Amino acid sequence: MNKIIDQSTRRMILNFVVSHPGTSAREVQRSLSLGWGETTYHLEHLLNATVLERERAGRRDYFFRADVRPADRRLLIAFQSAAERAVLLLLRRRHDLSFSDLTDQLHMNKSTLSFHLKFLMASNIVGVSIVNEIRCYHAEQPARIWELYTKYRDSWGNRWIDRFTAVFGGLMPD
Repeated sequence: MNKIIDQSTRRMILNFVVSHPGTSAREVQRSLSLGWGETTYHLEHLLNATVLERERAGRRDYFFRADVRPADRRLLIAFQSAAERAVLLLLRRRHDLSFSDLTDQLHMNKSTLSFHLKFLMASNIVGVSIVNEIRCYHAEQPARIWELYTKYRDSWGNRWIDRFTAVFGGLMPD
């Protein structure tokens, strides 16, 4: 294994994935200013050496250090979405919120919320119960949500600012 990570690009990729668990190959490529072929080549070597593991969710692949627990992987994948992150942080603080409570408090479109809740429930991150004949949602592991969020929150925050700057930065006069 040491031979695998002795290579500087692989070590750089591994360090990035460790500090940004659940990142995509494209995010690795952009953040480290690598070529696409170079990124996928080294990711494959790290996967084959079982240093990293890949999780497929939807149409995307997410990369993790091999020792990250499956339940944590699902949470970290959910955190990649700003909408799912908002749902989880609200449900961590407030239990048994109805669908309308969630749409009101998150100012989220019903169809958008429904889409994200389905993923969160299918991943066993959010549960549903009936309270006074109303479907209510709750976080399954609120303490773990907060623990992972506080540990890795910096790995999600600047992504959108970086993308905005990359797209619009050259359009603004100095």
